Amino acid sequence: MAKIKEKTKKVSDLKENNELDVGKEQESDIVEDEAFDILRVEDIEKADRIKSTKKIKGVTRTTRAVERPEKLMISRASNKYYTSKDFDPSFMQMQEQEIDYQKLRSELISYRAVTDLVAEINSGKEASIYSAHLNGAPLIVKMFRLQLTSHNKAKRRRVGNPLTRATSYAETEYFFMSKAYRAGLNVPTPAMKINNIILMQFIGTDWVPAPQLRKVPLEEPELMFDEIVEQLKIMYQKARLIHGDFSEYNILVHENKPIIIDFPQAIDMSLVGNRSENRINSNLQVLQKDIQTIINYFEKQYNLKASFNEIYRYIAGSDARRERVDFTIEEIEEQIKLQKMTVRRVELRDLDVRGK
Repeated sequence: MAKIKEKTKKVSDLKENNELDVGKEQESDIVEDEAFDILRVEDIEKADRIKSTKKIKGVTRTTRAVERPEKLMISRASNKYYTSKDFDPSFMQMQEQEIDYQKLRSELISYRAVTDLVAEINSGKEASIYSAHLNGAPLIVKMFRLQLTSHNKAKRRRVGNPLTRATSYAETEYFFMSKAYRAGLNVPTPAMKINNIILMQFIGTDWVPAPQLRKVPLEEPELMFDEIVEQLKIMYQKARLIHGDFSEYNILVHENKPIIIDFPQAIDMSLVGNRSENRINSNLQVLQKDIQTIINYFEKQYNLKASFNEIYRYIAGSDARRERVDFTIEEIEEQIKLQKMTVRRVELRDLDVRGK
């Protein structure tokens, strides 16, 4: 009985402390200031105790993963870049349920990958993006979620362990980011990969993340467009990569320079299979789609006219002499989803068949 009373007293004391903390937080200027977008480290510790009506931007995103309902496993990656050696069973302990903020924070801190996980700053179809810091230095943590949604019937028929599947997605993006970084592309520096987690350079200033291209009013759009075309050329001719989802959503603007992000769907043109006669035209069609997408954005947003043929020849080089194959955008996206443009053998991934 004494233990039960002591436990009841601790719970009561904790509730009183929580109520006091919530009251203090509600009186602070941070809650009242709706324009405050970035959380301080000390704010996040009280995030789960703030009433939903008083949550500021950032705290709401942090608790979003906890409130997200469970979803069925409906996809699995057949990944040529991932092997069982890339998986660390000590991290997340073969987690099968969706990973919430508190679990991710405690695991990363115990792994000594970060000293604190600050807040969720973005969330996409397959991954969540968090800001973190390591001994005061800002970092970005990208976590591929375990439970995925997909409109692709072929993916829905595939099942598997959710953590190892998410790990294969992270391995692919980490490999492509590293390859792009070594080629000199403007990408966040990839720092570390732990299972389904990627740690990378924080792009921004004073804890404020760099905005997407679509959110930045450009004073000199011609210069930005030229720089983006140059990045596409480096990506294709040096990194031997085709982005596959190149748009104003996956380009950040930092210090008047474009930073390319989000590589999990990229195509590696240094693979023998992707240089084969029956695939190269399909792969080049994806490159053409990337080029056309960015041309369309600048034309619509800034009335900037550009010649597709000239830009395509500049980026693709000798490959531009191939006949253009007219697939629809929907057909190209379907090919990317089905991963028809890949080969299985891991040992082929670094083989360059350009003959140079």
